[in-house]
Amino acid sequence: MESFAPSSSPLAAEELTAYIGPKAEHYRRRFERFTRTGTTRFAFSFNWPASLAGMWWYLYRKMYGWALVDFVLGVLLGWTLFVPILWGVARAVTGDYLYFLQADRRIREARPVSSASGPPAADAAHLARLAAEGGVNAWVTWVAIAGTVLFLAILLLAFGWIWNAIPPLRELWPAPPGRWM
Repeated sequence: MESFAPSSSPLAAEELTAYIGPKAEHYRRRFERFTRTGTTRFAFSFNWPASLAGMWWYLYRKMYGWALVDFVLGVLLGWTLFVPILWGVARAVTGDYLYFLQADRRIREARPVSSASGPPAADAAHLARLAAEGGVNAWVTWVAIAGTVLFLAILLLAFGWIWNAIPPLRELWPAPPGRWM
């Protein structure tokens, strides 16, 4: 079994493609912005899925720590109106960069020691390991859909229960007159 050590050489296109999985070309173009100057620097980008899906996008891209941060902030600050909007914008602006930092770190950690001084050979074992460590969690999409449907069903049941449990509330909005009611 070969040891693995971080490397300082730039990430190869094959490594990024293997690690990212779906939409690799899209993310490779975005990741080039962060290394244009030869060093890793933040550059503005906007990621709509990160903004709108939040925790689910982090889970889909296997960014578990950020998913936990997003969940905790959503629970603590989600009752306000303004903060979730700002947090969504912050996710959108930083999502690509956080994903790049994770991909960079994981790819460098997965490189064999023999390639620590230069770019790694695009061997099948190395790329297979990157594909296993990176990629996406396909189950997240289905869990998010099921969770949303379940949440809406509970919300509708709770609203129906409240509507019937509080008689004065029903009297505020009486049924409209007409022959269909």
